Amino acid sequence: MTTGRESLHQIDAAIAAAREKLARVSATASGDMRALTDIDRQQIELLEIMADHRLAYLKDGAANGVARGAGALGETDRQAQDLLSKHDGYLASMVSKRTATEAEITRLETARREAERKLFSAIAAHDEAAAATHARLEQDETYAGRAAALETANAMAEKAAGKLELAREDRQAKGAAYEADPLFVYLRDRNYGERAYRAFPLFAALDGWVAGLINYRNHKLNYARLVEIPERLAEHVARMREEADSLASSLEALEREAMEADGVGALRATVEQARQELDAVDVALEAGEREHGQLASEISTVAAGASGPLGEARTLLAQAMRRLSMPDLKALAAETATAEDDRLVDALVRLRRERLEFEEEQKSAAAVLDRQARTLSELEDLRRRFKSARFDSPYSEFTGGDLIGILLAEMMGGRLSRDDFWRRIERAHRTRRRDWDNDMGGDGWRGGFGLPDGW
Repeated sequence: MTTGRESLHQIDAAIAAAREKLARVSATASGDMRALTDIDRQQIELLEIMADHRLAYLKDGAANGVARGAGALGETDRQAQDLLSKHDGYLASMVSKRTATEAEITRLETARREAERKLFSAIAAHDEAAAATHARLEQDETYAGRAAALETANAMAEKAAGKLELAREDRQAKGAAYEADPLFVYLRDRNYGERAYRAFPLFAALDGWVAGLINYRNHKLNYARLVEIPERLAEHVARMREEADSLASSLEALEREAMEADGVGALRATVEQARQELDAVDVALEAGEREHGQLASEISTVAAGASGPLGEARTLLAQAMRRLSMPDLKALAAETATAEDDRLVDALVRLRRERLEFEEEQKSAAAVLDRQARTLSELEDLRRRFKSARFDSPYSEFTGGDLIGILLAEMMGGRLSRDDFWRRIERAHRTRRRDWDNDMGGDGWRGGFGLPDGW
């Protein structure tokens, strides 16, 4: 058996581990992207060397169009270098913001532990005082008399309700025979034998003859009693329950007066204040988690080159690379007198192959990053659900040994969905009854105690 508080702390630990893993995976993805950027730089350098060789060949002006293209590539490279020089600082500033957010989340989680401790202490003090008041009231003759009267009234109401149910069953069973007789139903619907009955003399005579055939008057009296008894019993049950409700309200009022006199009311106010403080920390914690999630998502796209200065640089380089295809580069190399350009083209082919391999690795890393971010988000959502359902209440328990730890391991391993996790812990959740009468003081008195949903 695991308490709700211990289960919440297990979820806290899983979230911290997931957040740390997300940071590691993000750093790995950033490193892979820097390798891709380095390959792009090498490709540009090789293309610039080929452009230099091409300039010597183009002195006679026979291929000015190609020469202009090479010059345009150099300008694009300079623009890309300017953007790349800004990338590290831009990414570092975002990582710094994420680190600050993580520190604030850690601070808030520590503050929540303290607020949680204060709430549990306040509830324990209240329960102890309320139990003492209850023990004192049990020795009070007035309270004992009202409690006995309420118990008697409830018993009588239940007994009357049982009789009502039997009467309804009796009416259903015995009344069916009357209601299945068409002659009886015909006379009943015509109000035969009652003041409201009206008919022509001939029809009245025929109705009388039919009534004599089936002994209608006696059957009508029996049927009326079958119908009347449940109705009267229903009124009696309603009166009995109203009396029991009145006695219950009177008893609850006496309990509230006694608890106020014993100072339990002040302890209840302390509980409510502690609950509000805990809720305020949770609101701030959820806001911090949302901010962290947004920053982590932005860092992922920036590190992957999908946005930010690196994204702009990659776009420029990609456009430049598209201007010079490999066949075009090979054709240019064949026109020059030196064999150096052939070597450069071979190097470009090798770099392009390496780049394709890195891109495949980057796709795999991006998938891992996305999966880890989703796991962290789902864990944070589960923690919010857990606290919203008041499963962290001192009266909450979970069956099945270390069920929460097992489920967390399965979820973080990708073998269990968030919704399945929630359904499993809902089924395993149990609410421990308080040592003293939990009906004491009525529902209004118990509000704000953070009891689990369904208490």
